[in-house]
Amino acid sequence: MQLIAASLAAVFAATALAQDTGGVESPVVAIDPAASAAEGAKSDLRFVLAGGYAHFFDTDFDTGGGSVAVDRGFGSLNIGAAPNDHYAWDIELGWEGSWYGFEDGGTLATAAGGTPWDAVQSIVFAPGAAFRLDERWRLNTRFLLQFAGENDADVGESATYGGIVAASYSFSKEFTLGAGVLATSRIEEDVLVVPQIIVDWRPCKEFRLSNFAGPEAFPGAAGLEGIWVLSEEFELALGGRYTYRRFRLAEDAAISSGVGTDQGLPLWLRATMRAKCGARIDLVGGFQLMGEMRLDDSTGQRLAKADVEAAPFLGVFFSWRF
Repeated sequence: MQLIAASLAAVFAATALAQDTGGVESPVVAIDPAASAAEGAKSDLRFVLAGGYAHFFDTDFDTGGGSVAVDRGFGSLNIGAAPNDHYAWDIELGWEGSWYGFEDGGTLATAAGGTPWDAVQSIVFAPGAAFRLDERWRLNTRFLLQFAGENDADVGESATYGGIVAASYSFSKEFTLGAGVLATSRIEEDVLVVPQIIVDWRPCKEFRLSNFAGPEAFPGAAGLEGIWVLSEEFELALGGRYTYRRFRLAEDAAISSGVGTDQGLPLWLRATMRAKCGARIDLVGGFQLMGEMRLDDSTGQRLAKADVEAAPFLGVFFSWRF
């Protein structure tokens, strides 16, 4: 099983470089000794439990007929140590399930001799560490082990692995900028290498430009959001990102142990409400543009490719920090 989200990667890579703390810089980006002491006084460990659901409405393929709708579920658990003056570490376990509903044939169905694929599950194990090099420089690292495929896919043939290395520089408390690289293997495909940009800019109290402020379980870190901060509890955001998913098909599928690919560019509006107890709820709605699905055989040779028209989607996400 494998999901590669070229959004800082992989399923739930919103935490690959940083985690939003409701307007306060995360220790993954900046390790504040005073905040570290306060955090350590409460507990040696911190937890973030998150989940969500999104529905991509039925949308036609550009050519060859047919349509597709997708339901997606998300879940993640992050466990991290209270940061000290020099470093912080955490371990993330994430899951994404995608249920595809193909209708009325189409290019992919013709090549597959039936339904191209059905339910796809993805799991990622991602330990990470952040190092404080000096007052302004931070180094972020994360290892990625992923499995994604249909329920009856061979687990060993569905695995990929890689990592992220990135450095960031804090010009001030309001402006952090950095860059890095994601490198990961792919199922029956060459290694994927994606440059990453880290941005967290707060020119005023009411506005923030960031690529790690979205919902915890929604893989969006490699994208970018413009955020209108209404208060400590409420905010509105406009954002987007590119997503790339590649997964192994079931051994008993029409294309036995083949490979599916699903990619696109979601653009969204987000409304967020935070509670003082550490809970958070996000409502997300938008359109996925530039959609494309591809069916390969078990060796990675292309059998069919279809462009997908713009797909509206709605989602709801929650998280709880404790």
